[in-house]
Amino acid sequence: MSALLWWLIPLVATLLALAWAASRNRPRRSVGTHESLGDMARFRAAMRKPMPVEQPATPRDRPPARRPASSRPRRSASASRSASDRRRNHA
Repeated sequence: MSALLWWLIPLVATLLALAWAASRNRPRRSVGTHESLGDMARFRAAMRKPMPVEQPATPRDRPPARRPASSRPRRSASASRSASDRRRNHA
């Protein structure tokens, strides 16, 4: 019987943690009607604005393309040695 009582402690703690997590993840309600109506009006005004027309970039306007550092080929150890080191090893 005492073992069942010891199992009751983690069970209650788990249930309390689940209830707390569920209450923290509820969607927040707006404070008032006026605030939500103002949010909706701002949203509608933003949706009515026309999208800016994007002009195609000419080759002169574009910056030179650079590869990210992770895609650059790595130099092997033999390629990074100086010419004098290579001559010494081959001689």
